[in-house]
Amino acid sequence: MPTAYLALGSNQGDRLLNLGRAVEALSDLPDTRVTAVSHAYESEAAYLEDQPLFANAVVAIETELESEQLLEYARQIEESMGRVRTVENGPREIDVDILLVGDDEIQTPELTVPHPRLLERDFVVTPLLAIAPRIHLPNGTPVLRENATVGPVIDDLGPVPDVGALHNDPVLPGEWVDIADGSRDQDVVAGWDPKLMLVREVLEQAEIPYRWDPYEPDATTDPFGLPTQFRLLVPEEYREQAAGLIAEVIAAEPQFPADQVDED
Repeated sequence: MPTAYLALGSNQGDRLLNLGRAVEALSDLPDTRVTAVSHAYESEAAYLEDQPLFANAVVAIETELESEQLLEYARQIEESMGRVRTVENGPREIDVDILLVGDDEIQTPELTVPHPRLLERDFVVTPLLAIAPRIHLPNGTPVLRENATVGPVIDDLGPVPDVGALHNDPVLPGEWVDIADGSRDQDVVAGWDPKLMLVREVLEQAEIPYRWDPYEPDATTDPFGLPTQFRLLVPEEYREQAAGLIAEVIAAEPQFPADQVDED
């Protein structure tokens, strides 16, 4: 499968979490595999300077998608994460740009590959070179940081959060708090505690980060020997918000249509 490189950028909300969510969305695309993710780099805004600093990253994927399909998925990811295109180069929750797709050179009304501004953008070149240090354009032009002067990178923010694997990371004492616990064996139909399933759904809908201890109950592997007790944790700063949402949902009684009520 050809390798494509995509640039991610965010300067609204939780920038690093936005980058992580975008990487996770790319990994879920059909016939696609994420092969490398750069660190997140903080950069000054380009072209429209009066806005917050950006966090940027570059992702390498192997994909069998056509470039036009990849573009459509990129736009869907942006829209699903709340991007509204009101001001060109303005603030955004997420930006997903196709930089390169193998050795393809594409020029259509909707898509230009290689990205026409790739070489001038430090916020793209720096993370790109971090995962592909000898990369060049299809015509042989090398990608060099000294030629990239737009949107200068000012800090390395570290790894992009892996939103998928995040839930199985070791828990750091003092940073994460227990919000719910339960057992894998409480419900033989659901496979594990249905209350925890509900709590997880609530956290995901509210976009609250969470982790499992010792690991996600429905994981396909059981490195700890099939434990039956699990805890669901959130960062300390989300404790009150998560607790309030969970209490509201658990307190609400389920409503069933009249024709589904068993009168026996």
